Amino acid sequence: MSERSVTVADRPNFKLSLLSIGHFFNDLYAAFLPTFVPTIISRLGITMAQAGALNSVVGVMHIFLQPLLGYVSDRTARSYLIMWGPILTCLGATFLPGSPTYGMALFFVGLWGIGSATFHPQGHGGVGHVVPRDKLTVSLAVFAVAGNIGVTVSPLFAVALTKIVGIEKIPYIAIIPVLILAFAIYRYMPVLSDEVTEFPKDQGGLFHSIFSVFAVIYPVWIVSMARDATSQGIRFFLPIRIVAEGGDIGMVGTVLFIVMLGSTIAMLISGKLSDRWGKVRVLTLILIAGPAIMIPATYVKGNMSLVLYILGTSLINSSMPITAAVAQEQVPNSRGVASSIVMGLSWGVANLLTGPLGKVADVFGIPTTMLFIALLPLLALPVVFLKTFRGAQ
Repeated sequence: MSERSVTVADRPNFKLSLLSIGHFFNDLYAAFLPTFVPTIISRLGITMAQAGALNSVVGVMHIFLQPLLGYVSDRTARSYLIMWGPILTCLGATFLPGSPTYGMALFFVGLWGIGSATFHPQGHGGVGHVVPRDKLTVSLAVFAVAGNIGVTVSPLFAVALTKIVGIEKIPYIAIIPVLILAFAIYRYMPVLSDEVTEFPKDQGGLFHSIFSVFAVIYPVWIVSMARDATSQGIRFFLPIRIVAEGGDIGMVGTVLFIVMLGSTIAMLISGKLSDRWGKVRVLTLILIAGPAIMIPATYVKGNMSLVLYILGTSLINSSMPITAAVAQEQVPNSRGVASSIVMGLSWGVANLLTGPLGKVADVFGIPTTMLFIALLPLLALPVVFLKTFRGAQ
């Protein structure tokens, strides 16, 4: 190998770029289900409860796999998880809208969930292994922004592919850049670090590691779960409400794009404010203001309702970097497991709740269901005053 190729491939910024690009492509398919859910409901003739169950399957994958793979990723230097994760995510998400039966739709969302749960633990943890310690914070920010960009453009990407090549051909086009990325990781970053000591082989076992970390950060997980349940719920049911009120898939994609764009900007703002005013103070404000903005959206229609849901959801999502920081501060020696709990496990449980919420929507209607979803952050508010958060002031 030439000197130039060695120096380029071994540079921290190069490896960080590969991880960040992987995060972008893995999360590029995050909005495929909410974008296509009206199409799937119409195409397969299913109820909202059955549609919600699709989202619940993704949640089950994250609940069981993220902590397990977080444990595994902390103990291996090989890059297999970040290679295969985006491939499985892409295949599951892009075959989903063309599913011929409900059973196949369940299979594809399961595949998508497995792929996403495979990538994230090693992706987040890998950043700490490829960059110097003094650049960890800014590197994690770069990695997070790459994923947020993927989520932000996901609905527009889904709509564009549908209009250009049609639903049936989406998988064969979308998989090409993902395969190129997997080859680049295999070629230039087969291992995350050459330092064996960075990957401990035994720290008390899988369940001991997970439960010991959870025992410390469970208050953060409760807040994270309430946030993710609200965010996922609004993003899932808002497209159905838009179509029910006369909108089309183009409008759905645009609204979801604006929601995620607003969330990305709000995260940057909340991070700055929490450094200045304190994490708990900003988090408390978010948990109160988010519902206060979204509750009136239940009682109005049209553009005003959309604006309120966009603002409220963006505000709630802005708590993500705060909860992630608090969790890692509490267990600095188990950052991978902590991230899988407050980001993966909480997100999985939130998705799992979509199934029961779909049944509620079948019985009581979408507006009432979205009102209940908007109230969830208030239920988690008392947890912010527990000892775990007091230490993060």
